[in-house]
Amino acid sequence: MNTTSNNGTPLAEDRPYFELLDAIQTPILVHRGGPILFANKALEKLTGYPQDELIGTPFYTVVHPDSRELAQQRGGARMRGEPVPSVYEFQLMTVDKNVQRWVELTASLLTLNGLPTIVAALYDLTERREAEARQKHLRQVMAQIIDGDPVPTFVLGADHKVAHWNRACATITGLAARDVIGTNRQWAAFYPAERPVMADLVLNGTLESGFETLYRNRFQRSAIVEGAFEAEDFFPNFGEHGCWLFFTAAPIRDANGRIIGAIETLQDVTARHLAEDALREHQAKLEQLVEERTGQLAQANDQLVQSEKLASIGQLAAGVAHEINNPIGYVHSNIGALENYLADLFGMLDLYEAAEPAITSPEQMAAIKAKRQAVDIDFLKEDIPMLMHESREGITRVKKIVQDLKDFSHVDSTLEWQWANLHNGIDSTLNVVSNEIKYKADVVKEYGELPDVECLPSQLNQVFMNLMVNAAHAMGEQRGKITVRTGSSAGDSVWLEFSDNGSGIPEEIQARIFDPFFTTKPVGKGTGLGLSLSYGIIQKHNGTISVMSKPGEGTTFRIELPVKHVETDTETTA
Repeated sequence: MNTTSNNGTPLAEDRPYFELLDAIQTPILVHRGGPILFANKALEKLTGYPQDELIGTPFYTVVHPDSRELAQQRGGARMRGEPVPSVYEFQLMTVDKNVQRWVELTASLLTLNGLPTIVAALYDLTERREAEARQKHLRQVMAQIIDGDPVPTFVLGADHKVAHWNRACATITGLAARDVIGTNRQWAAFYPAERPVMADLVLNGTLESGFETLYRNRFQRSAIVEGAFEAEDFFPNFGEHGCWLFFTAAPIRDANGRIIGAIETLQDVTARHLAEDALREHQAKLEQLVEERTGQLAQANDQLVQSEKLASIGQLAAGVAHEINNPIGYVHSNIGALENYLADLFGMLDLYEAAEPAITSPEQMAAIKAKRQAVDIDFLKEDIPMLMHESREGITRVKKIVQDLKDFSHVDSTLEWQWANLHNGIDSTLNVVSNEIKYKADVVKEYGELPDVECLPSQLNQVFMNLMVNAAHAMGEQRGKITVRTGSSAGDSVWLEFSDNGSGIPEEIQARIFDPFFTTKPVGKGTGLGLSLSYGIIQKHNGTISVMSKPGEGTTFRIELPVKHVETDTETTA
């Protein structure tokens, strides 16, 4: 380096100091109000300019043109001893003119070898600036996404103030974004008096206690997002007749896992509740009808026992009719043939009697007369036709009874058999009975590969509903789990299993659970027909249904069905 005595060039005495600065990893330049006296290797690396090219050039050479005026003002003021900030940010000019870097400059004025000297340290802020720009862009994009999302959504900051309130949220609540953003009045959209919303509870950390108080039994933890909750409530002030809303609230965390906000979404589930109410009303009417029919069938002092007997007859009637019909048919046919044979025999006897006077042998005549007296031919001629007539009447009556039993157990055959996806049936049934299950158990689907099955889909859906609702009712105080598994066997049949970890079924009553009117529920809480109807439907599909259960561990119902429906003899002749 050249060493001269004026303030535009370095002095020989500056060399030891500059050598020390050259070893420092922080970019540094030195000037005395004019050209750069010294630039260390770290600055060379940052700017791309060689040290030799920097030394002797104006100190604002490395400053971007947009920042030069400020740099000159600050540098001149500091050299004059005027009070100016020692730290400021500016854009750096690198050797590649297309690359701009932001740096923070810390300038110190000191006396070096008797001359006022500015030592400036530069800190690269480019990555931080770019990260901040990305975060800002991300926030803008998130705001656009949230605002354009058709799902009603709002976001609270850590201070519980509303940060976002999208258009869908404004539409469903009737509260405009301008009236709520930046305030703590998110509650005003839903409640007549101030109280926390779900997002507030997530921010407070008062999760279970707050939910138990404010949402009672209508909440649950999210199975997908950690720390998130779901709940439902009815809002009479929304819409013409009120509105059911399904809420989800989840924490927003920073890179270190700290909760810095909460996001809450709303979903109008009024239609589902109306469908559930209609289903419950239909169920209530059905139960009432069953009770009325049961009352009509009840006898004397023990109505339940008589109803069970009559229901059992109805359940067995189709099988009895099928088994008896064939033997009764050929007995009836045989009696007709036997009557004809006897008529022929009696005709022969008449001819023999007419021929008796022609018999000349006294011994033969005596033997014939003795035999006629012994068997009483005249009595047999009168009694045998009467017996045959009574037998025919008896067989006819039996046939009529069998037909009555068949008619009594006849299943409506107007429904059409069709090919259906059983997974779709299970899924749609789960949607219908969601409110009966979701507060008591989590549903896990372990679906296998299933072909379409030829069936009566609506009836199978009734079976699925009965099994899953029963499983939910079997749960105790703790939240349980219902697992639905499916698979196929050899390509010509499929199987489905509905398992729960509920209270289980005592071994002594497992053999009776498919009997009509048998129930373990309190009086008025169930008809005892659900599993009986399910059993009948599976039999109608030429399938089987079985149960495996251990008290305290849970229950599994297994259904096996043929892929293709084959009409039975009963269906063909019905």
